[in-house]
Amino acid sequence: MLLSTGVMAESTVYVGDQVKIPMRANDTIAKDNVINQLNINTPVTLIKKQANGWSQIKHDGKQGFMISRYLTDKKPTNELASKLQTKLDQKNRIYKIKYKLAEDLRKQIETHETEISRLNIEILNNNSQSLELNKLQNKLFDLDEINTDLSAQVSSLQSINSSLHTTDFLTIISAVTLFLGFGVGMGMSRAGSSRNSKMYTL
Repeated sequence: MLLSTGVMAESTVYVGDQVKIPMRANDTIAKDNVINQLNINTPVTLIKKQANGWSQIKHDGKQGFMISRYLTDKKPTNELASKLQTKLDQKNRIYKIKYKLAEDLRKQIETHETEISRLNIEILNNNSQSLELNKLQNKLFDLDEINTDLSAQVSSLQSINSSLHTTDFLTIISAVTLFLGFGVGMGMSRAGSSRNSKMYTL
């Protein structure tokens, strides 16, 4: 830790193994006097170590105060820096893994949303086809009914036609019989007349 208190020449010290130690505008702890939060091993310029447990320091062109026990004159070793770098690298790798997982999940979500949209469109098309099929079935039923009516009408016409053919046939037979009877009668009448004539001649 820092050496004796009192005025001393400016020297470089480092923030100890705490994280983000506040650098304050004066040597009191208050909410409104924080100038900056300094990370572990941040080098600062020590202006004066005071007897009240505070040290006046300078960092990044600004002067302020920090509790003396958070400062050390021991320069960070390369081993510590290496450990910190290792931790930082691990965090970066974890971040990249998380980012890749998030990106993969996003792509999967987009793929699923596309598939859902396609299925919805297919369902709508199927519903439309079902409606068209129902319409066609209704038309088929109507045509069946019309066909049944037409079949009944055809059967009726065929019956009427058969009746007409039978009537025509009977009419023809009757006419032929009438003509034959008339012819036979005429022939017999002429034969009788001829015999009578011959008898009178004798």
